[in-house]
Amino acid sequence: MPLTITSVEATPIALPLTKPIASALGTYTSVPGAAVWVRTSEGMDGFGFNLGLGGAVSRAVAAYINDELAPLAVGQDALAPEAVWNRMWAPNKARMHGGIGVWGLSAVDIAVWDIVGKAAGLPVNTLLGGHRQRVPVYGSGGWLSLSDTELVAECEAMAAIGIGSYKFKIKTLDHVGRAALLRRAMGDDFILLADANQGLTVAEAIEMSDRLSEYGVAWLEEPVLAEAVDDLAEVTAGSSVPIATGENNYFSWGFRHLCQRGVAYLQPDVARCGGIGEFRKIAGLAESYRVALSSHLWHELSISLVGASPSGWAAEYTTVLSPELWTRPFEVVDGHIDVPQVPGHGVELTAEALERFAL
Repeated sequence: MPLTITSVEATPIALPLTKPIASALGTYTSVPGAAVWVRTSEGMDGFGFNLGLGGAVSRAVAAYINDELAPLAVGQDALAPEAVWNRMWAPNKARMHGGIGVWGLSAVDIAVWDIVGKAAGLPVNTLLGGHRQRVPVYGSGGWLSLSDTELVAECEAMAAIGIGSYKFKIKTLDHVGRAALLRRAMGDDFILLADANQGLTVAEAIEMSDRLSEYGVAWLEEPVLAEAVDDLAEVTAGSSVPIATGENNYFSWGFRHLCQRGVAYLQPDVARCGGIGEFRKIAGLAESYRVALSSHLWHELSISLVGASPSGWAAEYTTVLSPELWTRPFEVVDGHIDVPQVPGHGVELTAEALERFAL
């Protein structure tokens, strides 16, 4: 029997960071976004969200969902997520190349898949393939706002809970010293990852890769502008280390362009790339092109998606948000997080968080 969508409700939110952070893109104190509920005629609801560092877009995303997407989704069968997705996307193609439109679409899609899992009585991880339910994570932080002492301490804290890889931020060639510092502190067997946050030119990125390779850095992330895929191809061709990217790319066809340009790691953001359905298609591309699948932020949900695919390498794990914001813990044990074994995706903000941080 169909589960007819009766309403889609989005609320703007801004979640506080555990502490201010800085990258090549700027300094942040909160995470703006939208919390979304999709409700059905049978009383089965789904929760979705959009979250992203930077800007003050919460009200804009919520308004786009409520004004543009909700009327298209209402009346549709929540058990047909691809049909609901296309119903929302097709009339809005001109506004769906990226940005706020796709962020809103992603949030609603996450909620619809939550309903599908609940109706089936299965975790979303199982619905998408269920390759593994205990998913490795890599530690992510290394913000430019950290002192050398704080940088090493954060990395050591990740290692103390069994995480064997850590990502740190870079902006200029002067930041290669951060790689040297971490390599001395952590030893030769620890995996280091560097993130440029789109801040380099092609020539700078290739030179940066040469310098980072001296310290055994395993990937250089987002070396150039996300939209500049031909520049990315030049970098991948000349880089001394593998290239990772994808957090600022949209839809499966956008990730096909990345695969065709030789990247080694795909990093879709489920709250940004088009939702769970598009993440599933991106995972299929990773398998087809024999590249590794990772994720961008929001490990609470990303572990289910990375874990569903044989191409899943590790999900990104950060401590930027307090675990008390969520209704269940996502604890790292021996470098892994267990996928929630509940119907749906198992990720929801607490009532207190929604009340305190709604805008």
